[in-house]
Amino acid sequence: MIASVFLAACAAVVIQEAPAPTPVLWEALPPVPDDVGFGGPFVASLEGPTGDSRLLVAGGANFPEAPPWEGGGKVWYADTWVFDGQGWAAGPPLPEPRAYGAVVHLEGKALLIGGGDGDSATSDVLIAELDGGGAVRFTAGPALPAPSQFLAAGLVDGLVIALGAQRSADASDLVRATWILDPDDLAAGWVESAPFPGRAGLKFVVAAQRNSKGKEALFVYSGEVPGAEPESLPDGGRFVPVSNELWSFEPGAEAWTQHRSPDLQRQWAHGRGLGRSAGLAWPTGQSHILFLSGVAAVPLDLPQATRPEFAADVDAYHTLTDTWVRAGSMPRGVVTTGIAPWGEGFAIASGEVRPGVRTNQVQLGQMDRAPARLAPLDFAVMAGYLLGIVLLGVFFARRERTADDFFLAGRRIPWWAAGLSIYATQLSAITYVSVPAKAFMDDWVFALTSITILIMAPIVVVFYLPFYRRLEISTAYEYLEQRFGLPIRLFGSASFMAFQVARMAIVVFLPSLALSTVTGVDVYLCIVTIGVMATVYTVLGGMEAVVWTDVLQVFVLVGGLFVALILAVEGAGGMEPAIDIALASGKLRWFAPGTSWTETASWSVLLGAMFLQFGPYTTDQAVVQRYLSTKDERSAARGILLNGLVTVPFTLGFFALGSALFAYFSTHPAALDLGMKNDEVLPLFVALELPAGLAGLVLAGIFAASMSSLDSSMHSIATSWTNDWHRRLGIGSASDLQTGRRVTLLMGVVGTGTAALFAASDLRSLFDTFQSVLGLLISPLAGLFFLGIFTTRTSAMGAAVGALVSIGVLAYVQNATPLNFMLYGAVGSTTCVVIGYLASLLLRQDRDLSGLTWWTRRA
Repeated sequence: MIASVFLAACAAVVIQEAPAPTPVLWEALPPVPDDVGFGGPFVASLEGPTGDSRLLVAGGANFPEAPPWEGGGKVWYADTWVFDGQGWAAGPPLPEPRAYGAVVHLEGKALLIGGGDGDSATSDVLIAELDGGGAVRFTAGPALPAPSQFLAAGLVDGLVIALGAQRSADASDLVRATWILDPDDLAAGWVESAPFPGRAGLKFVVAAQRNSKGKEALFVYSGEVPGAEPESLPDGGRFVPVSNELWSFEPGAEAWTQHRSPDLQRQWAHGRGLGRSAGLAWPTGQSHILFLSGVAAVPLDLPQATRPEFAADVDAYHTLTDTWVRAGSMPRGVVTTGIAPWGEGFAIASGEVRPGVRTNQVQLGQMDRAPARLAPLDFAVMAGYLLGIVLLGVFFARRERTADDFFLAGRRIPWWAAGLSIYATQLSAITYVSVPAKAFMDDWVFALTSITILIMAPIVVVFYLPFYRRLEISTAYEYLEQRFGLPIRLFGSASFMAFQVARMAIVVFLPSLALSTVTGVDVYLCIVTIGVMATVYTVLGGMEAVVWTDVLQVFVLVGGLFVALILAVEGAGGMEPAIDIALASGKLRWFAPGTSWTETASWSVLLGAMFLQFGPYTTDQAVVQRYLSTKDERSAARGILLNGLVTVPFTLGFFALGSALFAYFSTHPAALDLGMKNDEVLPLFVALELPAGLAGLVLAGIFAASMSSLDSSMHSIATSWTNDWHRRLGIGSASDLQTGRRVTLLMGVVGTGTAALFAASDLRSLFDTFQSVLGLLISPLAGLFFLGIFTTRTSAMGAAVGALVSIGVLAYVQNATPLNFMLYGAVGSTTCVVIGYLASLLLRQDRDLSGLTWWTRRA
């Protein structure tokens, strides 16, 4: 029934006629109330303490009486105009007339930097913000080290970066400086950094965006070249060229990088440079920058009165693939003005439309992400898959007669199925989508994490598995009670369940959002489909349904992986060109040298991955439950080793797919969706490029990965609650089997409902904080199990002290130090072990440890 509804609802998406996609939708806002308009105004978006928003247009210059070729004089202004969403009103004047400066937006306010008044440039910086009543006010900020007009600036990784330009009224008097300001420490003022090395000296076009290393950088394009020699056109005309160089500045590296895009070189070779001097730039998504209008060249043979309007072209640059594509055009090309966020898009107010001519128009642009349209066959494939897994649940429901059947599958699971189920449990849809995206954005350094599973698997088999099997327990946390007492057991169980509840919503919501964004399928339909299907077969079939659907899902998702990999390589021109493209861009780098504790290095990736993998494989009930569902210890050991053996090649396959996607989109840059997030690259490729049916198979793999994580979380929470709380503390009168099914159903509703709540409201930032707190609570678990198995002196009180101190230390490290996140697990576990052991030397406790530690184990 649900599968039929899913197919019918998705078919409606296919049948609808969609208009041809337009990257940017344009509309007009009310014009600035000046008949002429301004060149060089400060354009800023401000937000007040009560949430009121205002669009500010301040200063500027124009020719109010007559154009310059008729002898009109140029006038600079201190006037300001404020738009509240309904209409314009006059605002407080600037301290003095000013134009041709730069604007940087901070939280709710803006810096108005530099500029000039026709006679001189200024170093003054103003802070524009709204007071409690929504009125604009200006206060003085830290002055630039030198006067500058026609400069550019941007906010990069929390720092204001400004490029000095024209120092006086003389266009050849330039300041080639890069200045950095920390908005959180305005008293420290501006600090000089590496000077801009490009040809351009003023009228740069800038935007902040992530570079190919994943770092935020200031991209600087085009600009006017002081003293440039005139060049000739093929028809004999002459023009003064502008720069078509593209540079970026990364504050952490304090160095400039030139981006020699082949697209730029080809355009320049054919006589049409993509120069954008004095134009506008807007970052969109995680890797695109729109470059709008601009002066491509200054014609010398046309009288000023007959020169055409500036081009209205919009081009998009992708910072990862270093490629350019045409992205339509704006209603009217404008230069020497500002661009500011407004609503869901950006506003371009006033500006110069051709030499000496201004406009008072305000243009509002919004990104239009037209979703890809899947074929009916794709939805039929996905619906058939969903129907199949529900039938599996119905089949296994007949065998779930006891609590042992529901929680541990009657210990009937073959070793190979248990191993594949462990892999499916650890592979969420987030991993399925984000690992190729990681390789697409960066390289293969994090592929080293899969190797640690081969190191960890024998350790689990030799040192941990015997305790889980020989003590005849149903949850991992039962061991903690036998070793340390009931409070430690309940702490471990509660931490695990809380973390899994939070995880359920994320593993359903994020993949659903990605699928919805690129396919047009309603996000709520995706969420409900994943949640309902996983809940139905888990409630009906218990552990057996979970394991066997996991096995099916492994084949589906791996099949989808290799279909996408083959087609991406073919689309890039074949294996050799794809490898060449990836190699040239550093996408196949697998080793990161260095000894840094804060930046990514191979040693920290390996060490951190070992600890991060160690926790789930030794303390996570969702994984341990697979160890307990086989017929004996030997079968469980073989399943653990099989999981390690399949994880490595499949992980490398996901990284290979990411590199192949990079090669594909480098050769097909127009296929990249403007405004997209990088995590959407795989669903986008699938929806746009895969043949009908195959696209459905790969998307079914994403659904499969979501459901395999969700079913494991639901079922393991039900197992923990029933065994660690319901049975142990005598909570409720229902049987264990009834309790398990009820809790599974409840968790399905909670996970699906929370994911839908995320889609309906902006609670993700609050949830991220909540999840980070839960991460702190679960971090000591690996240390507690280590203390229990490998030490005999650790007492219950000592273990509790170690866990509490571990939480405090890890919270401090996360929030007050720059330590690389990969090492958080090592910090948490090590602190728990060291402090727990030392505390036990003072807080000793006698306890019978027979069969509970490695040193007192039974044969």
